[in-house]
Amino acid sequence: MYVSRNKFTFLSVFMTFFASYQISANLVRTFEKERASLLRLAMRKLGNPDEAKDIVQDAFVRIAGVKDREEPISDPPAFLRTVVLNLIRDRQRRRKTGQIVELKGDCDPLEWTAEDSPSAENVIYHRQRLRAFEQAVKSLPTRSREIFILRKLHGKTHDEIASTTGLSKAAIEKHLYRAMTTCRDLMKHYD
Repeated sequence: MYVSRNKFTFLSVFMTFFASYQISANLVRTFEKERASLLRLAMRKLGNPDEAKDIVQDAFVRIAGVKDREEPISDPPAFLRTVVLNLIRDRQRRRKTGQIVELKGDCDPLEWTAEDSPSAENVIYHRQRLRAFEQAVKSLPTRSREIFILRKLHGKTHDEIASTTGLSKAAIEKHLYRAMTTCRDLMKHYD
């Protein structure tokens, strides 16, 4: 079997560098032997050679973190395929939930970022709306303001507010109703 100088150098440098981490040398060797088949697997599942290379590289990083165990991995190639398949599933899941955004080849990342940032008018509008809301809350009577803040900002239940303030649930609901109505009326022109 012919081993290229690059592979040998890579393995020896890797094993020397990570020797202190007690990484399974057997697993790293198996990874090197299976790299091409793992790349084909990732390419078949993803359809994109760059993504496939990224997945295989991520798999290598993952297995680099696997330390020697008392029980050896019974089927290292199957273990590596499982790692690659799990990484592919994770990537596809992130893509579906919008955590991964794909850029087209002709898209300038600076333009893409600028498109997603809010306009100056939008920022000013929301700042003014926040100031108006703060003023509406400050204009509430002290007890209503206290109950409103406990309920809406701190997420306290009616029972918790009742025990804190000594008021009945009916009184708490009345204060919340007044506070909500006042805030809604003062905020009408912002909606």
